[in-house]
Amino acid sequence: MKGLSKFITLSLYEKILFIEALCFLFAAKILLLLLPFKYCLKFLPNQEHKNEPNIQELKHIKKAIHRTKRLAFWKNHCLVMSVASRWMLQRRRIPSMISLGVAFDENKNLIAHAWIRANGFDVIDKGGDYHELYQF
Repeated sequence: MKGLSKFITLSLYEKILFIEALCFLFAAKILLLLLPFKYCLKFLPNQEHKNEPNIQELKHIKKAIHRTKRLAFWKNHCLVMSVASRWMLQRRRIPSMISLGVAFDENKNLIAHAWIRANGFDVIDKGGDYHELYQF
């Protein structure tokens, strides 16, 4: 009930963003489960039209993605969140760049991470010392 009462207190704009983020997270998860990654890239084209985003709008998108992450019944990894964020940004004609990188943890295990930036703002944080391998 705590989550529902918090949802009710959100502004209409934040509620719409929340529902949009939830739908895109679900679609991204299905896409990444069903198709090999090289085919998924076709659903994430580079943008040619550029709008100068309002930093407040980017913060709202980031917050919506992170809110839905806690409520989704599937496990949302950074790649799913980055793809969903990209789609939300594309709807607003805001150019963005998804980066894929790797790092080693304290046990020398290789870990992968995806993050997304729009206009110098981290929508999904890099959050560590990852070596960037690919950008799209």
